[in-house]
Amino acid sequence: MSPIVAVIGVGGLGCPAALALAEAGVALRLIDEDSVERSNLHRQVLFTDADVGRRKVEAARDAIAKIAPGARVETRAEHLVPESAEELLRGVSAIVEGSDNLPTKFLTADVAAGLRVPVVHGACVAWHGTVLPVSWGDGACYRCVFEELPDEEMTNCAIAGVYGPVTSVIGALMAADALRLLRGDRSTAGNLARYDGWRQTFRSTRFPRRQGCPLCGER
Repeated sequence: MSPIVAVIGVGGLGCPAALALAEAGVALRLIDEDSVERSNLHRQVLFTDADVGRRKVEAARDAIAKIAPGARVETRAEHLVPESAEELLRGVSAIVEGSDNLPTKFLTADVAAGLRVPVVHGACVAWHGTVLPVSWGDGACYRCVFEELPDEEMTNCAIAGVYGPVTSVIGALMAADALRLLRGDRSTAGNLARYDGWRQTFRSTRFPRRQGCPLCGER
């Protein structure tokens, strides 16, 4: 049986990542409670105007089936919340986290640490995007780099907007890192890659595991 990758957030990042993984033969578990809105269409590449109002996970599943026939896609029309997060993610081989809010990112990191499942975090704001692959025991995790959830939400794509080409680039990079981790290649684990779509530049910074990190500092 092919490995299952959970895709958290079927939006600007999750759509291209899910498509690339499905085309590579990876089974998917799509997790998102939201429905498609017309404002999503410029960056969420699996959806068309005909999908407006449909659950994202269902519309994405149907779109993937047309492009990658035979792809195995499970759907969970749920938000990731502490009460059910572990059950939603149990049994997957890796996680691609492309949510648009910090609480979900920190929750994903915490649950992935408990399950010892590798995770690829991605984010985009305006022309900028980041990717952080995490393999437990190999380099930094999300809390090593960002430590704690801030008291107030920082600038995000809902506030600053995001450009469609940037989400496609970051989503593709997330899929590439997930495939790498599934193959046992941890060479990019702990590397925070930053993409500037306006200047067409990449920077990558390798972070060590942070002493005292509640997730991986003592492991």
